[in-house]
Amino acid sequence: MMTASTPIAIYHLSMQVISRGKGKSAVAAAAYRAGEIIKNEYDGITHDYSRKKGVAWSGIILPENAPEEYKNRAVLWNEVERIEKAKNSQLAREIEISIPKELHFSEYFILVQEYVKENFTNHGMCADICIHDKNDGNPHAHIMLTMRPFTVDKTWGDKQKKVYNLDKDGNKIYDPVKRQYKCSKIQITDWNEQYKVEEWRASWADICNRFFERTERPERIDHRSYKRQGISKIPTIHLGAAAHQMEQRGIPTERGDINRAIMKANEEIENINTTLLKLEIELQQIKDEPQQEEIEKITIKVEAKPKGNIAKPPKTTSSKTETANTPKPQPKTKPAQKLKPLKQVEKEIDIVETKLQRLEHASTVIALYNQKIEDIQRNLSSTGWFERRKMQKEILAEEQKRDEYKNETAKKYGSTPQLENKLANLLKEKKKIEDSTGVTAAREREGQRQRDEAIYPKTTRA
Repeated sequence: MMTASTPIAIYHLSMQVISRGKGKSAVAAAAYRAGEIIKNEYDGITHDYSRKKGVAWSGIILPENAPEEYKNRAVLWNEVERIEKAKNSQLAREIEISIPKELHFSEYFILVQEYVKENFTNHGMCADICIHDKNDGNPHAHIMLTMRPFTVDKTWGDKQKKVYNLDKDGNKIYDPVKRQYKCSKIQITDWNEQYKVEEWRASWADICNRFFERTERPERIDHRSYKRQGISKIPTIHLGAAAHQMEQRGIPTERGDINRAIMKANEEIENINTTLLKLEIELQQIKDEPQQEEIEKITIKVEAKPKGNIAKPPKTTSSKTETANTPKPQPKTKPAQKLKPLKQVEKEIDIVETKLQRLEHASTVIALYNQKIEDIQRNLSSTGWFERRKMQKEILAEEQKRDEYKNETAKKYGSTPQLENKLANLLKEKKKIEDSTGVTAAREREGQRQRDEAIYPKTTRA
């Protein structure tokens, strides 16, 4: 179980499909990630990435019903290219995970292998693993997965099957426009289902935490977003390879500046929330103090009550004339409103001022969201159709996060005009309390004394 004092390790897991329709090649992707030379038999292009640095380890893990020769990277991915005939075929799924830098290098493969076997190879996928580590504090693994299942005889199976649509009598339905029977395609596996993404993301966090626990390390990671964890932080943006390399060389980038501003904003948010929580606890303690005094008074009265049977006074009968002559009780005047303790009002003022500070800071956070959106929009014109569509979805997601942040902030802290009005009323109430308790007069006397001392300084006797 994670607590406030639990050290949090970095969590990152991204996923993409390597598709021929996007101009990608599974052979090229595998060669690049492994830093090898592999020829693509599909198009005859040789991909040479033997100069690539930072490949700490690479290897292939196969499921039980896969041919043994697929442990050769070139053989595996050329077979994938061969079996996929369509011009828009999905060739491979890639998962990139950030390995906790708190671990020793010798533990990287053990952790990644456990994750791959539990989630992928045990379910029939071939996994090509490449661990990258340039000693820059960013160890990570690329996991390329096959997308077509194997049959019992260790040959490639189908990704989907065709099922005819039937009417209520169980007969096939003919489509006169297309001149064929209506049918639907059903996936053989559930690997492309949306819920698998969440399952794989959660599994990486669970396995890392199990590993931390087994090795008696205090760190933990969480796959959920800050919002789902109930943390008032905004996430940083992905730098990308080019920006990351520039930042490593000490060259500031626009995305790096955005991330630095986000980290500073998150630090300020945490400080404000901590201060606000402390003030609210102190205010509750002040409110509870008078209640405790009342309880003690009641207890004293009960203890002072004499024990034993007390004779009740005899009932006296009154005549109608006495009742008639008895004066009617006058209506009670409304008692004066009881003033709050000065300490309580001052604490309420501190809370309102802190909330105003939080709202003022929220405008900075919203500006950072807008900056992230503008950064994505600038790159729209320089990308292809598929990437542009992906970036447009990213823009919509960031806009939704920004609007949700605005609404949640307003719901939790209120609006600026409301808080300013409340602050003005509290300041008036404070002035009224100070006047009634003589605090104002005492302050004036102290001020006058300090002024007199400044004008007529005391002289020391010789």
